Amino acid sequence: MTKTFVIFLVYCNLILFGQNNFQKIDSIANSKKYHGNLYTLVNDLTQDFGSDLEKTRSIYSWITANIRYDYKLFNKGKRTITFKCKNQEDCSIKKQEFENNLIQGVLRKKRGICSGYSSLFKKMCDIAKIRCQIIDGFVKTKSYHIGNTGILDHSWNAVIIDNQTYFVDLTWAAGYCESNEKGKLTQFVQKKNDFYWFTPVEKFTVDHFPKNPEKIQDFQISKEDYRDQPYIAKEIVPFIEIQFPKQGILKPKIGDSINFSFKYPENIHKIQINTNLKRNPKFYFTNKNGESVFNQKAYLKQDYVDFQNINGLYRFSYFVENDELRYIEILFDYNLKMKYLVRIEN
Repeated sequence: MTKTFVIFLVYCNLILFGQNNFQKIDSIANSKKYHGNLYTLVNDLTQDFGSDLEKTRSIYSWITANIRYDYKLFNKGKRTITFKCKNQEDCSIKKQEFENNLIQGVLRKKRGICSGYSSLFKKMCDIAKIRCQIIDGFVKTKSYHIGNTGILDHSWNAVIIDNQTYFVDLTWAAGYCESNEKGKLTQFVQKKNDFYWFTPVEKFTVDHFPKNPEKIQDFQISKEDYRDQPYIAKEIVPFIEIQFPKQGILKPKIGDSINFSFKYPENIHKIQINTNLKRNPKFYFTNKNGESVFNQKAYLKQDYVDFQNINGLYRFSYFVENDELRYIEILFDYNLKMKYLVRIEN
């Protein structure tokens, strides 16, 4: 059987299960309880299923339904774990002890951060004899991460089925956190997001990139391609398909028109552009009592982009007239969704 045919079969299976069987698998997984023995739990989650795909989905669904993100631990800041060991074998033993204690803590508290999610998922896959690895790497979560690799503080997983690699981010799939004005996380909202289940690599690497890509089978995205993509807000990554410009670092000349084109299934009522030279003023602000207040004068000063929307294909342009232009932000209905860096060429 050729590699292409294997990929086609797995892809067809994913479509089939996504349409018909995932709901059944999820329902079965969510009915299972942990009673102190992880091996028993994994057996309960996988015994009704014959394929690695089904077993993996069951484990994934149980974790996202039962483990909450520990935002309070995250707010304390990450601690670097070091081991004092005599030799490589001793270090391996101590590392394994640490991982086992981490997994037991996540199961006992029903909470964890990314290292807990990814370690628990790998351990459960190991028990089910499913090939899985933990991936430490970079993520882009802020608009200023465009043109750089983002922050090296996240962990996720890769599952290998039929010799093909699929990415799973249990942390982001389990839900999301809300934050205050100081950037501190305030609560976790448990809401499963299946976009981070077997995410296509071209979508996954919009905001994820492994620290050691050479350790991932058939991984062909370069660090430079990841780094230099446009910034895309996390909530629209699953839905948007950028036609042009695909590169996040633009190099126009004075007098050029930059043409933007993307497919997006939602109806956008207003599109705006902010730059380092001119920004639309915010028309909501928070007063000293913490209340949100509307500013009519600022609202009337808003500038809007003339755009076309033909069956979900959006098009508009921006005219470059100042050599001090450094970035272009694109707002959908007053919210920042995309960003490009600009380097004017002579």
